[in-house]
Amino acid sequence: MTLAADFQRNFQAQGWADPQKRGLVAVSTGVDSMVLLGLLLSLPADQRPKLTVVHVNHHLRAQSQTEAAFLERWCVAHHVPLVKTDWPRDQHPTHGIEAAARQFRYHFFAEQMQQQGAAWVATAHQADEQAETLLLKLIRGGDLTQLTGMAPSRPLASGQVIHPLLPFTKAQLVAYARQQQIPWYEDQTNQELVASRNRVRHEILPQLKRENPQVVSHLLAYAEQLQATLAVAEQALTATLQEIVVTSVPLTGDGDKLLARPVAEQHLLLSRFIKQVAPAASTSESRVTQCLQLLANPQRPTGTVSFAGGWAFYKDYERFQFLPIKNLQQKSVEHFRFMVDLNQWRPVGNGWQLGCFTANRLQEHTPHTTVALTADQLPLMVRPWQADDQVRLATGHHQSVRRVLINAKVPRDQRPAQQVLVTATGDLLAVLGVKWSVWPPRPHTKNYHIVWKHE
Repeated sequence: MTLAADFQRNFQAQGWADPQKRGLVAVSTGVDSMVLLGLLLSLPADQRPKLTVVHVNHHLRAQSQTEAAFLERWCVAHHVPLVKTDWPRDQHPTHGIEAAARQFRYHFFAEQMQQQGAAWVATAHQADEQAETLLLKLIRGGDLTQLTGMAPSRPLASGQVIHPLLPFTKAQLVAYARQQQIPWYEDQTNQELVASRNRVRHEILPQLKRENPQVVSHLLAYAEQLQATLAVAEQALTATLQEIVVTSVPLTGDGDKLLARPVAEQHLLLSRFIKQVAPAASTSESRVTQCLQLLANPQRPTGTVSFAGGWAFYKDYERFQFLPIKNLQQKSVEHFRFMVDLNQWRPVGNGWQLGCFTANRLQEHTPHTTVALTADQLPLMVRPWQADDQVRLATGHHQSVRRVLINAKVPRDQRPAQQVLVTATGDLLAVLGVKWSVWPPRPHTKNYHIVWKHE
């Protein structure tokens, strides 16, 4: 089959051949993008979306103005709408110009998609660039999932970026351009061995092609196999991760259950856990290993591992979360205090209720704690705990509330909001939901029944 027929078949298979939709075509005037535009225009009318060409003049080369003028003439001659924009020289940074140019370009594409109601913008990435991407990621290291390379499409703003030329090599596109007499301009910056991608393009990949002319197709085949394998593994990991997750909002895992899995699975499961919270987070082997070491360290019941982008892995005894660092710093619960009215229920927060009842007002078989109080110890009060608060033990000794909370493994971020029940004379009766004080028998007291329950 011809390149045009293969292109048409792939375009249909991806679900892009909808004449009712509007699409943008990013054209730089290089051979790849000019062939892409020509192939799109050659689609049958009942498969061809409504097309608009989008072009960015980056002002990075002397011929930029010439290329922009050429494209304008070409679009007029072929009755294709064209929207152009400029990236002024005074906006060029002194460092990282390639990344800045890409950011400007895709911001422009996103704006045009919204303004024109376009479903997608097509870019001219092809098979050789896919192979370059895979080689670069192998060289730089990182997440295994990235070795699948560029996907046929990815989200952008309200639509998608699509890559219709990924199945085709540079040589195929050049041959097609010559056969169809499609004009193009060579991008001289592509010949400069400055960026690492250009070194891969002009030095490493050509050497590999000399070793085996089929190296590009082999790399793409490996990427497809890896993608299929990862899809199967994804299903298995999802099922296992459900056994480890304690709560979904916020996503919280059980460290003991994670550490019970084989070591190789631990890395995969924790990486997937992190990606569920922050898909863009980098889950490098070293960082994930730090998190697992923290979970397995009994000498550190709590702790954090910082990640790039303002994220952190957070251990709180057997529980763990992946949170923005600002959330760790801002976590707080409203503190409040109130008197406990006799024989009445009082909501305490998070679905809990507290009541202090006399015997004749307590419903039969209601679980409760009985305390003996003198008249001057009423009314009781609920308030946040204080640094000098202590719980009386059965031995007559005392234990600080701080130590009580640590021993009970109350998460660190929840400790400041912990409430205590105290008498009017300042005696601490209970760290609510955690521990009761033990008081010896005393004269002139009356029994009251404290009920602490969840609604």
